[in-house]
Amino acid sequence: MINHINTMTFSQLKDIVQLLENDSTISNETKLFIDTGWDSIQEVTTEAIQVEKVTSFEVEDELTKEIYEGYCLVDKAKKLNTKGEQETAIIIKNLY
Repeated sequence: MINHINTMTFSQLKDIVQLLENDSTISNETKLFIDTGWDSIQEVTTEAIQVEKVTSFEVEDELTKEIYEGYCLVDKAKKLNTKGEQETAIIIKNLY
């Protein structure tokens, strides 16, 4: 069995933005962060959102033998033995 995460689509993102636009507590100066599960939250910089080509790969958990699906940027595809077709994706870079 392949474990798959339902990745947000651009259409779903637009729906969320529309809801946020109607939230009176949100202004044009409201900051955007990513919660990575650590104690602090991570800032999203103004140049963080980019359009890139990605492809999918599968990895097996060595202990449970479960297979997990993931994605990588095309420039890292050889390293991860990708299987899927290239597709366009919106990437939030968090590189610090």
